[in-house]
Amino acid sequence: MIAIPRFANCLSFFAVSIKDTAFGVRQLLKSPGFAIVVIGSLALGIGASVTVFSVVRAVLLDPYPYKDADRMVHVELTQKSSDQQNLLSVTATEYPDLLRLPSVDDAFLMDNRMQALKGDTMPVSVTAGFYSPNLFTYMGVPPLLGRQFTPADAPGGNASPVAVLSYLFWKKQYGGRLDILGKTVQLDQTTYTVIGVASPRFTWGDSDLYIPATFKADPHYYIMPFLKLKPGATFAAVAAELQPLVNTYAKLDPHNFPQDSKVEIKTLNEEVMKGFKSPLLMLFAAVLLLLLIGCANVSILMLARGTSRQHEFAVRASIGATRARIVRQLLTEAVILSLVGAGAGVLIAYKGVELLAASLPLYSFPHEAAIHVNATVLLFAVGVALFTGLLFGSSPAWHLSRPDLSALMQSSSVKLAGNVSGRNVHRILIVGQVTLTMVMLAGAGSALRAFLTLYHKPMGFDPDHLLYIGTAEPKETPPNWQHLQVTQESIRQAAESTPGVVSASISDNWVPPFRGYASKISFSGNLNLTDAQASLALISFNMFSTLRIPLLSGRFYTQAESARGAHVAMVNRAFVKQFARGGDVIGQSVRSPGLKMDIPDAASVADPDGWLQIVGVVNDVRNDGIDMPVLPAVYVPDTFILDPHEFLIIRAQGDTNAIMRAVETNLHRRNSQLVIQEEHEFSWLLETQAWGRERFLAWLFGLFAMLALTLSAAGIYSAVSFTVSQRTRELGVRMALGAQRIGVVRLVLQSSLATVGIGAIAGIALSLVLGKLLAASQQATVRDPGMLLAASGVLLLVSAIACLYPVWRAASINPMEAIRAD
Repeated sequence: MIAIPRFANCLSFFAVSIKDTAFGVRQLLKSPGFAIVVIGSLALGIGASVTVFSVVRAVLLDPYPYKDADRMVHVELTQKSSDQQNLLSVTATEYPDLLRLPSVDDAFLMDNRMQALKGDTMPVSVTAGFYSPNLFTYMGVPPLLGRQFTPADAPGGNASPVAVLSYLFWKKQYGGRLDILGKTVQLDQTTYTVIGVASPRFTWGDSDLYIPATFKADPHYYIMPFLKLKPGATFAAVAAELQPLVNTYAKLDPHNFPQDSKVEIKTLNEEVMKGFKSPLLMLFAAVLLLLLIGCANVSILMLARGTSRQHEFAVRASIGATRARIVRQLLTEAVILSLVGAGAGVLIAYKGVELLAASLPLYSFPHEAAIHVNATVLLFAVGVALFTGLLFGSSPAWHLSRPDLSALMQSSSVKLAGNVSGRNVHRILIVGQVTLTMVMLAGAGSALRAFLTLYHKPMGFDPDHLLYIGTAEPKETPPNWQHLQVTQESIRQAAESTPGVVSASISDNWVPPFRGYASKISFSGNLNLTDAQASLALISFNMFSTLRIPLLSGRFYTQAESARGAHVAMVNRAFVKQFARGGDVIGQSVRSPGLKMDIPDAASVADPDGWLQIVGVVNDVRNDGIDMPVLPAVYVPDTFILDPHEFLIIRAQGDTNAIMRAVETNLHRRNSQLVIQEEHEFSWLLETQAWGRERFLAWLFGLFAMLALTLSAAGIYSAVSFTVSQRTRELGVRMALGAQRIGVVRLVLQSSLATVGIGAIAGIALSLVLGKLLAASQQATVRDPGMLLAASGVLLLVSAIACLYPVWRAASINPMEAIRAD
């Protein structure tokens, strides 16, 4: 018997809720412009924030599927003298030392190599990852198909010829065939049996195939180790344990372990993300600002609409509507708008996540990250929507639920109570909205300026119509220098003879704007140099003409000198400036121990680390990244160290894609076993590794700034329209007393733009205070007067345009009608 009244109360409450919702929908349909702007503001703010939050969560908070990923670390060696950073690499005999460290739980070795997969027509270049047999037990990720290799696959120190395929390689090369298990693949001259397919998110090292390996105790063969710390072990503790080992290795092997190397421990994401973590967090802060601007817009609109409905609520109150009933009705309308806005925002987010994930710079985030909208993010969107509806619907609902019946019933809907306080609230909201928009514009301006600075920075060579193709010849045992030299030159000539190719050159280790080998040097013109370093570039005789690098003095070394491995060299302007103090270096000599390298499958000229005569000086070319100063460089013939791997750098004329295909056809016609490892235009190289991050940040910050500007314009328009409606009688009286229309326009425009100006000044001040936080990259700065002036000018112009229609409407008021309206 007790449950029946409760049930009846529930039904009654449900029926009233449905009635409120239906009435609210009808009210909103009567004001479609208001509903569209509110829903659009929420949809843009929530959609953008959910999009970026999804990416931040996937990339920063939960990027790796590996077991105990928080205990997996990279070991980095930093040279104190040059700030150069390199990941630790060790020999097979040094690897057990790592396993014995008290803070280390486990470790594995990795050696990625480009190898030729024998195909039906021509070999395909793949990334073969050779790993110590404990790789998969270390990672703790089960396979998608079959099994993974374990230490049992390397009995007695001899690794079995088995392989696990990566998910992407399995899909791309074999179409996801389920009968792949037990099949064989041939890499170079070795056949492997496929025993499994890795999980889709298992992409460690971006290897195409994972192969167990036991590494030989070769003092010149270095492999990269990865450590997993014991629970509770600190980075400082493991660094302290590693430092004495590195110091010992430096005494025995100064080439691989410089004397001043300092051990630093980095998390997986610190190493992968490097400088991209802060920009991502900045983007998240930017979309939260965008959401705040959208919410401010909603508050302006809802306050204006609520105030304009005071007469309606007075009538409803006079015929018996309770305060609770009016509050419930207003909150119902606010929640309807919020939920519809959230739904539209989630739809935007699904597409936005897809577009944003595809736009992320190629090497700026973990490839294991699963970027998608998930349940957590959806709950976040719904929570923001409900909070927004309740927050910005409660204030007008509470204020309007107790109208002054005597005053309102005696007036029309044009004369409203609380005009001054209402206008002040709108001014405060507009100031806050404009302030946040100015901060967004400042951030976008700094990001755009950083990108343009990098994009227009002189590189010292002409990248237009420039291609590069990585090739690999079948390996020889033992490598023969003379044969490799003839083979390499024939590859260059085959590329150069292709129609559309202006010039073809070869580089063994240098593709601008990135460095070659960084190594110590000695210079005969200044024998007192200590710890002098230069970038060593192994290039063919015609590289300078291919890249269009001008000769400053002396001459280029010749094809004949390159063919015999003559001990000649060229240097750049930075070398002359730093080591010869701007003097003449032609005829002097330079040498470097970095040219004496014991590389498997490679052959060197006699006495590679002997003195090289400097025959020419060329102009500086970016050789340490696009944003770093040019390093002193020594250019030597590519024949000094010859191995089956080289880069073809090609100057083309015409359709670069067609020429690329034609060059590859010509190369395979010369040698069907030649493997094309990679092929790109230089524009792609610069986009992905030079200024791609800055372009991405400039584009995204610019997009968010434009959205913020649009939302602010809508808010300003709404506020000015509201002000004009509130001041209809006042403006009519002014015009009846002789005020000209231009005076009315000036009055309304000055009042509106003064509010915008206050917000712009506050935004500039806040931008300067938050200068370092707003800089999306190291090249970005908001402390640029020209940029801030331009941003504020854009803001004022857009604000003036948003005011035009309400101002024109104010100037068109009929004085007599305005006066009679009271």
